[in-house]
Amino acid sequence: MINTVNLLFIFCLVSRILSHPHPDSLSRTRRLSQKPLSTSGDYAYKAPGPNDKRGPCPGLNALANNGYMNRNGISTPEQVISASSAIGLGPDVAAGLAALAVIAGDALTFSIGNASGTVGAGTSKHNVLEGDASYKSCDCNNCPTKNGCDNFDFNDTVWTTTYNAAQLNGGLFGIPTFQIAAKQRYDECVANNSKCVFGPIQFVFHYFTPCLFALTFPNGTDGKATEDIIRVWMGYFYENGQRKGMAGGGQIPKNWYPHDPPRTFVDAAPCILAIYLAHPVLLGAKVNGVWVPSAEQIPVNATANDIVCFMYQAIFKATPNIAATLLAVASYLNRVFTVKPWNCPVFNTGH
Repeated sequence: MINTVNLLFIFCLVSRILSHPHPDSLSRTRRLSQKPLSTSGDYAYKAPGPNDKRGPCPGLNALANNGYMNRNGISTPEQVISASSAIGLGPDVAAGLAALAVIAGDALTFSIGNASGTVGAGTSKHNVLEGDASYKSCDCNNCPTKNGCDNFDFNDTVWTTTYNAAQLNGGLFGIPTFQIAAKQRYDECVANNSKCVFGPIQFVFHYFTPCLFALTFPNGTDGKATEDIIRVWMGYFYENGQRKGMAGGGQIPKNWYPHDPPRTFVDAAPCILAIYLAHPVLLGAKVNGVWVPSAEQIPVNATANDIVCFMYQAIFKATPNIAATLLAVASYLNRVFTVKPWNCPVFNTGH
């Protein structure tokens, strides 16, 4: 018979496991891809030119710098899907990223950086891909410049939070590191940014991004998210012992093998859940400098399925109310989230 003491012990044990999983404990068995991803010829690294667009997402910047996406930074959802597949992301994750790119850019052709006179909106739009609690960039409210602000380039003061967390976890930028860094960056935003916003769509990026670092960016040869690999993707280097960012972001590491089999939401969902449940936080925003929790919150006993369906709804709610955009997002998301294994209720677009 299980008594109250035993139940409490089991609960604490499960909580401990969820809070401190091994970096690879949530991944499936690896096998080496047939060959490394090409970084020569048409796919050789080229620094972006003065008119090329680059933005807050390290992965998109690197893919453009290596020619897997248009080097000028003007892209389409189909190109996001193709490039995502090249780096070992499954069709479901690739479709989800395409939908996020659509809503971040407000258009079916978009800039991966700042707005462009050619296609209008860009993914540097505040508080979508670029968030107040970014792991690598400083928010405009805290780091204004004479030209406005720089809310997407590498900022070492911001990155130090995540770097220090990695030093507590063998120098690896895996799940245990981001269990610490995700909460600390949230706390820093709430404490130090008078305009901090952390709503549902910010949750999506804040907890999905670390899983790219932990599960996708590592070399498929060993699956380890070492700094030597991560800094190439992100685009920073050391000079006289100081970390400095490269203009235009990083690149695909040489002799880098994509994960095989490709990463899917079956991998990502437990990763997101493990990072969030280690230190659950309140969604909300600063109003007149005071933190106000949102009416919509994530339960502390959320399951992986709860997290996936919450993200599905959050992406739709952040989508501009434009018929073509909503229908495009639905075409990417519904085929992933409203079927097995997730079976999320279909979002009513009204179109």
